[in-house]
Amino acid sequence: MTPVRLWIGLVLLTFGVFGILDAAGALESSETIDQWWPVAIIGLGVIGMGVERRIAIGPTIVVVIGVLVLADAQDWTDEDLFGPVILIAIGLIVLSGLWRRRVEGEHRDNSMVMFGATKVKDRSEHFTRANVSAIFGGATLDLREAHVDREANVEALAMFGGVDVLVPKGWRVALDGTPIFGGCEDKTEDGELPADAPVLNVHATAIMGGVDVKNKTD
Repeated sequence: MTPVRLWIGLVLLTFGVFGILDAAGALESSETIDQWWPVAIIGLGVIGMGVERRIAIGPTIVVVIGVLVLADAQDWTDEDLFGPVILIAIGLIVLSGLWRRRVEGEHRDNSMVMFGATKVKDRSEHFTRANVSAIFGGATLDLREAHVDREANVEALAMFGGVDVLVPKGWRVALDGTPIFGGCEDKTEDGELPADAPVLNVHATAIMGGVDVKNKTD
């Protein structure tokens, strides 16, 4: 499971549980949630940077939005906000250096975009797995020059955005999805395939977004 998918799932689950407890009168949580829910936005941006392993513009925007919304919810003044924002900026710079050193020379099989668009072309000789996420943006994972020995897996998440997975003709696509006010669709054009055709399993989650698997761009 990807960090982004895990974070979103845990946040929604937590809000749901607290909502039920609040409705049942077992816990007065509505005020606390109203004040602190922007932390979920900040966490999403930080995790996005972790996936990208750099201070990318999209996740940075998400963090800034989260901090501003949190400041409004907490009724912070400009003076109260200055110190925490400086600490966050310094922390992100430090973490950015650690991520860059950690992944030097390492093959990346994770791709994530927030508030933008990205296209990743994979030319692996023995492709096995990739994760691609788009949040308020669009992401394309191009596997048309990759080679699958027998079977490979792609985890795709589209939240208020879209993900395209491009595959060569001759691959057998097995798409399973969880669309939540969104859609997942196999648009590949292959007819009959040989029994030994390589299989690409695409596990898609679309939350007010879409995940498409196809042979070429529109």
